[in-house]
Amino acid sequence: MAISSVVDRSTGLRFLMICFCHLFATIIFVRWFEEWITHGNNPDTLESYFSSVSNGIYTVRGSNVTDWLELPWSRNEVLRMALRDPRLQAEKDKPFALFDKAKQLCISHAEQMGYVLHRQKITVINTEQTAVYGKKTGVLLTPRLIFTSVLAHEMIHSMNIGHSYSDRKKKIFTYSAYGEYDDKYDLMSTANAHMRPSTYGLSGPGLNGPHLDYLGWLPNDRQSYTLRISALSVPHRLTSGWLLVMIPYDRDEPANVYTVEYRTPIGNDAAIRQGAVVIHKVQKKGASFYSTLITHVHNEYDELTVGTEWVKFLRLDEYGDFQYIRVKVERTHLKTNSADIKITTNFRPERCYGSDQVIDVSDREDLQLRGVQKVCIPSGQNDITQETIDRQYKRDAFFYLRKSFGQNECIEGKEWRKLDAYDYVCVPSYRRTEIMDQTVVKMEGNPKKCRDDLFPRLAFQSDEACVSEGESEKIRAENLQSHQYLKYYAFFNGDDSVGT
Repeated sequence: MAISSVVDRSTGLRFLMICFCHLFATIIFVRWFEEWITHGNNPDTLESYFSSVSNGIYTVRGSNVTDWLELPWSRNEVLRMALRDPRLQAEKDKPFALFDKAKQLCISHAEQMGYVLHRQKITVINTEQTAVYGKKTGVLLTPRLIFTSVLAHEMIHSMNIGHSYSDRKKKIFTYSAYGEYDDKYDLMSTANAHMRPSTYGLSGPGLNGPHLDYLGWLPNDRQSYTLRISALSVPHRLTSGWLLVMIPYDRDEPANVYTVEYRTPIGNDAAIRQGAVVIHKVQKKGASFYSTLITHVHNEYDELTVGTEWVKFLRLDEYGDFQYIRVKVERTHLKTNSADIKITTNFRPERCYGSDQVIDVSDREDLQLRGVQKVCIPSGQNDITQETIDRQYKRDAFFYLRKSFGQNECIEGKEWRKLDAYDYVCVPSYRRTEIMDQTVVKMEGNPKKCRDDLFPRLAFQSDEACVSEGESEKIRAENLQSHQYLKYYAFFNGDDSVGT
């Protein structure tokens, strides 16, 4: 699995059920795992969780489970092999050496036994107490942590997302960073999140707005700056309001935003006590972006409720005015799972800071001005270069340049293909126009198929369009190359690389 807006919207998983030699305690029937993943006739399966949280965009349908297999080594023998493996003794990997070695051996053993494995693998062993994900060997689960919240959490790691954070200066666990695991409205804070009982252990909550934006699991025509917002807890087809509001605050990094979302005690979010408006700060740190839950009233509350508000002062500008953001919850609507939010902001990216020098450049004939009349530069700096002009142009044209936005923003000259509201593949502008002018023919029959002179488009899971052979090949090439045209192709909420 990787960023779902870039790669396939579906992934089959292979579950490896492994016993250590001479250790047969704590074994769960294989049938139970099959029901948990996809075959259970209830809304608590893993397939149901991902279908719900992604609004049908991502599925694990097609996953399968091996029989229980016995490794020909004991736990202590595996541990000794891990300690002797120099690749697993690096400082970063050392705490997980036993589990990484166990996964390596389990995968190799299963293949030797004749099992054909999917690219994405989940190994279940019948001892220890942990749940871990590694890029090379996938997820490992142990008996006490076999429930939906944990497995879904580790699977989301494989999509290039780290843990979630709040702005509190406290440690949830001794080994965690300040604020880490402290976003109770997000699955990536599992063990400290709003989880609920389910048929297969604890489940939920859903994912926060910044994570859904990153994954491409929000429709691109229902994200806005201003606004009645609908609950992310409810299937998108049952709501009509905006789902995520992005409020920019950084003149030089458009993807640095505050996000506003509404959550209600429904479905994956059933453990939430009441409808709540939740705010996150998305900020670039180094090469990656991080999202942080904003807390309120001396860090006591995680959310806003009716009648409460949040005010953030930004910076003093050149005219002596404070730029600010204000979010107030006016009212909520139980029947429609929506909330009315009043958002006020005077963020003006083209304005200089109060500490800046303001330099008139309107008479500079040696530079390509592109309409720039003045530049804002730090006090004490005197050189005006083309780079200075280009930077100021991007500030002046801040909103005009947003042909796409959020964590799936395209590089300059590209825009979203938009074959459907979740199609975040970046293509040239002319290609977008070309697609809009096409006449789409739908598959027919049972099973559905294209007529003889046309080919399946296969732009995404459940795509039933039929196109020419040339168009089908273009779509396939665009899907494969899309990550090259994402402006922010990087790991989210963590210092790691993307991909496997």
